[in-house]
Amino acid sequence: MTLRPAVALVLTFALSFVLLGSLQRPVGAHTGLESSQPAEGETINEPVSAVSLTFNRPVEPAGSGLGVFDEHGVEQRPSSLGSADGQTWVLRFETPLSGGDYEVRWRVATEDGHIVEGTFRFTADAPHAGSAAEPSADSAAASVADSTDQIAASADVDEESPDATSGTGTARTGSTTAATDLDSVRETSSMSTMVPSGSETLDTTTSETSDTAAESRPLLRSAGAAGAGRFAEAARVLGLLATLAIVGGLAFASFIVRGELSERARVHRVLPISGTVLVVAAVAAGLTQAVVLEDDWAAIVSLSAIADALSAPFGIAVGLRVLGGLAVLAAPPPEALGAGRARLPAVSLISGALVIVSYSFDGHTVTEGPRWLHAAANATHVYAAAVWSGGLALLADLLRRRRGGADVVRPLMRFSQLASVSLVMAAVGGTIMAVLVLDRFADLWSTAWGRLLIAKIALVAAAVFLGARNRWVHLPVAAQVVGQPPSGAAYERLRRTVVTEAIALGCVGVVTAFLVGASAL
Repeated sequence: MTLRPAVALVLTFALSFVLLGSLQRPVGAHTGLESSQPAEGETINEPVSAVSLTFNRPVEPAGSGLGVFDEHGVEQRPSSLGSADGQTWVLRFETPLSGGDYEVRWRVATEDGHIVEGTFRFTADAPHAGSAAEPSADSAAASVADSTDQIAASADVDEESPDATSGTGTARTGSTTAATDLDSVRETSSMSTMVPSGSETLDTTTSETSDTAAESRPLLRSAGAAGAGRFAEAARVLGLLATLAIVGGLAFASFIVRGELSERARVHRVLPISGTVLVVAAVAAGLTQAVVLEDDWAAIVSLSAIADALSAPFGIAVGLRVLGGLAVLAAPPPEALGAGRARLPAVSLISGALVIVSYSFDGHTVTEGPRWLHAAANATHVYAAAVWSGGLALLADLLRRRRGGADVVRPLMRFSQLASVSLVMAAVGGTIMAVLVLDRFADLWSTAWGRLLIAKIALVAAAVFLGARNRWVHLPVAAQVVGQPPSGAAYERLRRTVVTEAIALGCVGVVTAFLVGASAL
């Protein structure tokens, strides 16, 4: 028995709000910084030789990674950076941090491929390392002065002696050497405190070192990474729209126009275009992911950077979409005979399955909730949404070419039944995913992911309303003229409503693509 779209809509919203409203406390922990040593705002009364950051899940430094900057904005480069478990990362400093305020900036890649970043500050309330070196420098100067006075006294005893002359020369040489050593001590002391250029106490060598450090310190978010992020979003949108066209087209050919060879052939002429778009979008997404992770456009031609980007579950998603797109391109046409016609169902099933399963390795399905449950809910949601939206676009094309009669009403009735089932499946799968991703009900309006979800629900509600209007208002009028001359006005209203519904669901696909790439923090 098929549910009416209006009833399905009511049940969808009821189920969604009951499950989302049951979130009394966080049911999942999104990847983020859990603790640090020193802690945020902490004042340490001794030099800091190590800074540790502990995340609630394994992460990898991305782009600018982990950095410590003093109050002048100069990066304090660690002597080592490492982690034993991927969750706690430790920066060790050969010259301890002291005498000032410090900011730690972190930018990491999570298991689901998202970039998470943030900062925290602490104060090392201890004398600069250079202040301890000053007494040593003064002692060296005093020692040099004493040595010079002794040699000068020896020279006064016997000015005419050749040895005395030689001694004077030695004294001068020794004085010069000692002064050079003193300058070296002061230079080393100044460099160890990383005082920025422009200070009068620094010599030229120290100033150049500080200027280089200031100029070379990485930004937390560069213009290149922002541009790559936009390209990645565009690739996700194209890939998802191609997925809707492929899966929806296969379902439309199998269920809606299954007995009409010409219509099935028309659908299969669209599929190769969608398969090509899917392959190109998947490859582009893999390349731009490398750029986003490295925060550098040079990563697009770096084999190691690309390999790192594809080593995550996201790489499996890219591979499955490429294989699915190629399978679509290899599918024989419906009018093929012999072996080609026999393998058409298997190739169609494999290509659709590869594309659908790929979304179980992309975005929040990798980390949020029980892995098997999220993957199953995601596959159900993608399949149902694709059958509904992709099939609706093909239905709009069919209505444009057919102007009435039984050849219109029959596919409309079939699609209405299929869309009702798809709506329920999409609602159940989407609600499960929302419960797994959102920590609390308030995240619906307090996070970017939640606001995108609200926009998606609103667009789906509009599409369901239009579908219900078609099913229970326009379609009965159109059915009354079966076997009679086409009623232009009735069919035109029907066609316009279907086209509007298809556009609304296309917008749902675009919003969904942004949801896949958005962080739920």
